[in-house]
Formats: sequence, structure tokens, C-alpha cells
Amino acid sequence: MIDELDASLENLPVQNVNRMNQAANRMLKARLLFNAEVFIKENHYAEAATLCQSILNGDFGNYSLAGDFRDIYNITNVSCPEVVFALASEYGKSHGNAYNCRDVTFFPYNAFGDPESIFGSNNDQGRWNCVIIAPSHDNTGTVLPTGGTDTGGKSFIFDYGDKLGAVWDRFDDKDIRKKAYHADTDGNWEGLFLLGPQVDYYTGAALPADADREGQDLVYVDQVGTFQNKGRDLAPVMSPHWGETNSGYRLVRYPVLPDVCGVDFRDIDEVEFRLAEVYYMLAECKLRAGDSAGAKDLVNQVRKRYFSAADWNTKKDEPGPGFTAFDEDWMLNEWGKEFLCEGRRRRTDLRRFDKFTQGQWWFFGRGEGDDSYPAKRDRKYEWFPLPEAALTVNPGLVQNPNYVAK
Repeated sequence: MIDELDASLENLPVQNVNRMNQAANRMLKARLLFNAEVFIKENHYAEAATLCQSILNGDFGNYSLAGDFRDIYNITNVSCPEVVFALASEYGKSHGNAYNCRDVTFFPYNAFGDPESIFGSNNDQGRWNCVIIAPSHDNTGTVLPTGGTDTGGKSFIFDYGDKLGAVWDRFDDKDIRKKAYHADTDGNWEGLFLLGPQVDYYTGAALPADADREGQDLVYVDQVGTFQNKGRDLAPVMSPHWGETNSGYRLVRYPVLPDVCGVDFRDIDEVEFRLAEVYYMLAECKLRAGDSAGAKDLVNQVRKRYFSAADWNTKKDEPGPGFTAFDEDWMLNEWGKEFLCEGRRRRTDLRRFDKFTQGQWWFFGRGEGDDSYPAKRDRKYEWFPLPEAALTVNPGLVQNPNYVAK
């Protein structure tokens, strides 16, 4: 694959956002080198670092970090200087990823509609209501009528000491992304999360929940559990199998604007390669080579856009909630925040840091009875089995030995 990337480089355009271009080609090669230790058991971090530096030097096009992170996700993101390559999206033609992966999996049925809508939009898009961000708190405390508990539960960061998960608490309170999502009628928006009571965009009236909380107000809590004791009794820590319709905060990665703005969120191109990833790859390479100060500097060049100038004076020297040093745990956390719901976490980051099966967060090692999952899981789950259909048509393929019947 690397040979083919190298051979095709000179034939590719420079800075063509919706087509494979030279910088995207080099970023793809950098990803392969960067993750080689996981996939082929070879360390190529030094080569990845050299390639990343050449990208930052502008050898394959002129790119720069966006001063306002929202430019990466807006309808005009093809002109954002940070975006290297984006998948073109247009409703009715090529919008599948836009609604199936990045947005509507998080949304309830009344995210869109008339007369009631969280976003002030009446489009015909289906809603899944089946994905949340990993909760930051357990279920201890006195249960409230709308779900969750009066104390908000113990923190998986500050009380349990987890270095993974707990998305909301991982964000610094001064981080401008750590807000409830809201967009005005001029198309300006802020925040990344649906949390707490959900209300109609125009009237402010409480929106109803459905399913197991039909007839109640919809109030999202940063906890997951059977707060009505339906199916099984509430336990301090429960797996996502037992979430209610209001369990967990929801993410709004790409903005959904009210209809009066004339922008359909399904028309926003989905970003696959952006320059911040090059900064982070180079930072991790430096960290692994013993240069934590260099890693911190590179990550901070990206992080500073999320803080006011006054706050940044102190925050630049803090590794963030739950961390005391600029170490590998900190680096993995920064990957998680910067690329939240952008498809990197399981595929590469958790594997590279050996945390996908060996790291502990949320319910692992804490559930009860049939909801019990070990703190460390079988390593066979680090690799997917090959589907039978693929094995049948290609006799050259060999099944992952972890999934061969013995």
C-alpha cells in the first residue's frame, strides 16, 4: 500500500478538498507508519514524524489550523484551511455518512418535526436515538422522577480514577466546547452536547420523552441505568444494555441549524483528513521518543483555540481533568477530545496505546450479575473475524485464528 501511495503522489493535485490530493496521500501514509507497531509489529514512529513535519512545512500544500474550530464542521468547511480532504455530501445523493454515522444516531424522535423540534428543523430525516457519549458518573444517589440521581453520581474520573471514558468530565470547564448545543437563526452555534431538559426550539416548551419514559419530559442525564427499575433493579454501575431513553448526553458533531437558515446539515461535507491530526501524530511521536515538552507544545497549538486568551494563560500548562502529567494517558485523552466521534478511537488510538481490551472505564470490571464484564477483556476482540462470505469467495484468506473453532 505504501508503495502505491508513493507511486501515485506526483499524479495527484495539490489542495483539492473533495478529491484525493497530495497532502491526503501523505497523511494516509503517515497513518500507516504511525500505527505499524499494532498492525505489523514494526516501529516506524521516526519515519512517521519526518513525514508529518514535511506536511506541516507545506511540502504538499498550504494548510493551517482553523482559528475557530466550528469552521471545520460548517457548511463552508471546504474552504477551511485546516481541512485536507472531505467526503462530499449532498442530500439525496451522497449523504449516507452524514446521517448514519456522525449525527442522527444520537438524536431522539423529536430532534426534527413540526410543531415540536429540538433544532427548529422539520426535515424528513429519521432518528435513531441509540448512541450516547460515555457517561461521566455512576448511579449513586437518590433517584429523581426524570431519571438520574440528585447527586449526579460519583465521577468515573475524580472518584474512580479512570483515565479513559467520562467524556463530559474530561473537558475542562473553561473549554468553549463544553456547553449545551444551541444555534441561532443567523446560523451561529456553540457547544457540542444535548444535555439536561430538552425544549422546543421556538417556544421553549418541554419536549416529551418516548419509549420507557413516555408521558414524561425528556431530560438527558450523564448516567446510564434503569432508574425506574424496569428490566432489572438499578445498580451503581450498569452497561449500555440497560440505558433508558434519557440515559447519556448526546453529541452534535456537525451543526444542525434551524430551517430559517436555509442550510441542510446533510449537505455538510464530512471531514476525513485535517491538519490537526498531523500535529497530534507528530506530538505522539515526540512523546514516545522522550520529548514530552515538544509533544505538549504541538498539542497546545491546537488546544488554544478552545480557551479565551485569559484562561489560556493558565490552562496551557495544565494537562486537564484527571491528569497530572503530559504523559501517554494525557496524549490518548487529547486524541479522544479533539477527534470525538470522528472515527479514530477504536480503530487506531485505543489499539496503539493497548487500551482497547486492557483499559478500564465505565462498566468494565464493575457490573453485577449478568451485567458483569471483566476489567480486562480477551485480546481476541482486538481483531475482527473475517466474514464467511469473504472466506468463501477468496480461498487465499485465512480466518483470524482467535475465531477458529477448537
